[in-house]
Amino acid sequence: MSGWKAGFAQKQVTPPKGVALAGYGLKPDRTADAVLDDLFARAVVLDNGTQRAVLCSVDVISLSAAMVGSIRGRIEKDLKIPREAILISATHSHSAPTASYFRMWGAMFPPYLRALENGIGDAIVEAAANTKPVELGFGEIEAKGVAMNRVHKDGPVDHTLRVMTARDPGTKKPLVHVSNFALHPVCMHPDTRYVSADFPWRMVRDLERAVPEMKAVYFQGALGDINPERTFGGVDLAQDHGRMLAECSRLAMEAVSFTAEAKLGFAQVTCELPLDPEDARREATEYIFQGKIRKHHEWLAAGGLMREWAHEVLGLLATNPPAKLSCEVHALRIGDAAVVGLPGEIYTMIGQEIRKRSPFKHTWVVGFANGNFGYVAEARDYEIETYASHVTPKIYGYLPFKPNAWEVMVEAGVAALKKL
Repeated sequence: MSGWKAGFAQKQVTPPKGVALAGYGLKPDRTADAVLDDLFARAVVLDNGTQRAVLCSVDVISLSAAMVGSIRGRIEKDLKIPREAILISATHSHSAPTASYFRMWGAMFPPYLRALENGIGDAIVEAAANTKPVELGFGEIEAKGVAMNRVHKDGPVDHTLRVMTARDPGTKKPLVHVSNFALHPVCMHPDTRYVSADFPWRMVRDLERAVPEMKAVYFQGALGDINPERTFGGVDLAQDHGRMLAECSRLAMEAVSFTAEAKLGFAQVTCELPLDPEDARREATEYIFQGKIRKHHEWLAAGGLMREWAHEVLGLLATNPPAKLSCEVHALRIGDAAVVGLPGEIYTMIGQEIRKRSPFKHTWVVGFANGNFGYVAEARDYEIETYASHVTPKIYGYLPFKPNAWEVMVEAGVAALKKL
């Protein structure tokens, strides 16, 4: 078994005190007072002798497509790795800063964004310089008792934790171990002012303690409708979930099947998500001129977010409102496995449908990949007006999607896989 090389590097991207922590609602005073655990950009570079690809995980709540594009440009220029071969994803901790726009949900701090971008790029450059021969394999395990569907009682939950291991060909010792699981990092309390990567940091730490000299990485999955079975419990809860997932991931590593197929491939598909400008026009008009507030929106109105959003939307719709939102769906082939990167908070059923139609033995779906355009929810969410379908577009600064947006994203994901 030969042909693969892999390299790993990490750079600390912890923000300074005073930077806003994003994700837990209208909390303008929620800024970093102290560091519970450092944030990192962790990069893995894979090389099959003719092509290279990058997988990079970053401990922030969100990354903008613009920042990812800038990093890709640097790597393409300096390392000659095509931008289409680079996947960069946020772990989505709610006790970390944001690097994409959230309306009143956590302000961006430009000096930190510059340091973050440099740190991500530096991690990739260093990983590319550290490659060594490896055997590469994939596996999976059921991790039940951790996740629940937070939106629909009868909604799906993906309990499968998927892993990729790179091991030394001679000693057979694991060198790099990558995990993919769908779970909102909301173990920390909403009022905490501690910087934290939430459970992913503890999962990575426990894996690295269990297997000395191995480096671990966590990639977020399709978590739009998925929470921990318990939330907001603080450090102890984050520790419990991290420990459980680390143990599951370690067990999956022991059963990994290694592939001799040293094939790398990459593909991008433009996904045109359908928008619903008329629904936004109707809601904004009713709010401004009639004072009508839809359900789940009372707290947004009290905090001033509704008024800002309504004026912005009416101004946009008075010109030339867009009918679609263009975004990138990304896919990487790694031997007999594929990784599909989707740019947002993706519902479980989208990941399940993509995997069901995938031609590959192993298929990962990674959320928050190469940008973040908000929630893509089930069609029934738009009928009952859930937080995902009707509240979050106001936060993310986009018009709401139409109910069939999930189908469009599935088709884009399958199209990207077929191009590999």
